[in-house]
Amino acid sequence: MTTLHFAHLTDIHITHKQTWWGSMGELPERLLVETIDQLNAIPDLDFVLITGDVIDGSTEAEIDHFNDLLARLKTPWHFVPGNHDGFIDPAHPDALPPAEAVARIDRRFTPATAGIQQAYFSREAGAGVRLIGLDSRRSEDWSGEIGPAQFEWLESELDASGDDCVIVALHHPLHNLDAINTREWWSNFICDNGAEVEALLDHYPQAKLVISGHHHAQQIRRRGGRLHVCTGALTGYPCVYRLIRVSTGGEGCHMAISTHSPADEEALKINYDLMLEASVSRDYNPEDGTAWARFVAGEDGDQSFEGVL
Repeated sequence: MTTLHFAHLTDIHITHKQTWWGSMGELPERLLVETIDQLNAIPDLDFVLITGDVIDGSTEAEIDHFNDLLARLKTPWHFVPGNHDGFIDPAHPDALPPAEAVARIDRRFTPATAGIQQAYFSREAGAGVRLIGLDSRRSEDWSGEIGPAQFEWLESELDASGDDCVIVALHHPLHNLDAINTREWWSNFICDNGAEVEALLDHYPQAKLVISGHHHAQQIRRRGGRLHVCTGALTGYPCVYRLIRVSTGGEGCHMAISTHSPADEEALKINYDLMLEASVSRDYNPEDGTAWARFVAGEDGDQSFEGVL
């Protein structure tokens, strides 16, 4: 039996701005450093998976600062890019373009392989476990998709995966997390052709786990023979990361998932209050400003999982 133990972090949004829609000041740096310290204390941690938006404005200074902080991590890490990891937008004249930003964040990519829809990979994460990272970024907005060339590549990688347990990681969730995702603007939180990607995965029972971020929300759902795990933002409420154990070699694939937070009571209160003040909370439910916070925090069943897939 092979057991793989890894952490999932997402939506870190390191920035030099005083506030962004989920955090403020030096809190993102503090929470990332505390998380890294906690992860460094886990003796059997195999790797860390980061599913995008590690920076906020895609400036060179943000990337350099993130890289300096990540250098504290003693464990290998894997990265799939998010929509904030590189901009093509006149409103952000100081932002690095997507290919340059991603290549600076993860040196395994080059500017020639890190452009929109190009920064994907397939790697052996452990004996009998394959990690497939997808690039769900779009050039024209902050929604996501898996384009035709990448979709064809994904199918070929799944064909070649044999009996390996396959973990798929991407920034945008493949399915609606909430009924509001059918509305304009809110649909940007979901991969546009997620249904087609799921239909492809349905043909490959070895695809057991899909991991994402972007929505800043905690959710765990069984969908067919797969588990779909969306993790909340690390540096905005609910300030969380996941620890995931995948065991193969017996009947099925055993998974154990737990949720952890680096935030103390004060930091959590600051981020909670900022969330209540944000326009997204009012848009989510104009009559109840706390409804968005409850949604992103998730229910009890969204915090942990243990079972066989």
